[in-house]
Amino acid sequence: MPKNKPVKQHYIPRSYLKNFGVEGKNGNYFVDAYKLEDEFLLEQISTKSICFKKNLYTIPNAEVDKKYALEHHYAEHVDSEFPKIYTLLTDEKVMVLTPEQKRQVLYVCLSLYFRTPKVLNHQNAFTDQILDRMLLYANANGDVKFTFEEEKYEFNKKDIDTVRHEFKERNRLKFIVNHLERWKEFVDFKYDCTINVHRIDDANAPLITCDNPVSIRGINSTRFEGLFNPDSVITLPLDTKYYLEIFPNSIADGQTRINRMVQDRDYVFTTNAIIQSNAEKLIIGKPGTIERHFEIQSSYEDDENAERFVEKAKFKLEEMQNFHKICETSGFPSDEATAQLKKMVAHKYFKNENQLLQLKRLLIVMGQWK
Repeated sequence: MPKNKPVKQHYIPRSYLKNFGVEGKNGNYFVDAYKLEDEFLLEQISTKSICFKKNLYTIPNAEVDKKYALEHHYAEHVDSEFPKIYTLLTDEKVMVLTPEQKRQVLYVCLSLYFRTPKVLNHQNAFTDQILDRMLLYANANGDVKFTFEEEKYEFNKKDIDTVRHEFKERNRLKFIVNHLERWKEFVDFKYDCTINVHRIDDANAPLITCDNPVSIRGINSTRFEGLFNPDSVITLPLDTKYYLEIFPNSIADGQTRINRMVQDRDYVFTTNAIIQSNAEKLIIGKPGTIERHFEIQSSYEDDENAERFVEKAKFKLEEMQNFHKICETSGFPSDEATAQLKKMVAHKYFKNENQLLQLKRLLIVMGQWK
């Protein structure tokens, strides 16, 4: 039986978006979407209506059964797999993955970074700038001649729309090939990294997502510092309550366990800010959660709240860095590491920090916690 011909192609799968929506009739899910450019909130719109682009992955000049091969691959190996990955990551009883499960987690979740048209959109915008500039140098007959990336081009001004289309189609083909190669290479690169899942312990501080939900940034900054930078951390909100974090290669341990942690409203404030800054056009969330996001943002603009937040974040970062340094120099377990862990566990800023409590239980079993 021949496969369908999907022209409307979602670069953020609906199986992911549904976790930020409410179910309606016939299994459809609805979300709120905030348009950044217009500063306008679209309420309860179908996940069918957002995060898609016509023929984004369609292969030109291919036989009919191969034309939509890439879209079918995404449908079969990513979109239909995401619910399984989501269950693995949000089931708090799951503490260890098999090697195959870990690779599949990385493969599926990282696809949300590589398949989005962000890079393609930027390349197309750059193409428009180049062509607009070249039009200024047209001769009296409207002819334009220029060399770009070692190739010579010649056309008449009246054909500019056709030329733009041809340039952008070449950009799209490069995007199709390059993103597939880099996606597989990056999954291999990140395989040894530690996987953390954070649960938000505040029902009034929901996570949001966007049309470009995977963030890759330096561990000590909020800036993109290169795809294969060994100090980069990767994050992805899984729903309004759970948040995936893939640690840098520089501290990879090769394990397949999932470190589970509990976070508060302060964490939501920072992670939602990262999501908003990463968005291309849309912030997305369950009905009411986007308004709540902006309310939380506003509350942190208050001098007292802002000062408290900075103090807490600074303290936790410094104490965790100190703990890691002690583990590197004195080892784990060691008397020095145990003393530092006791200090953190006893402090209010580390209350219910699941990873620290797991380390405490481990030290008790080993007879190191006295």
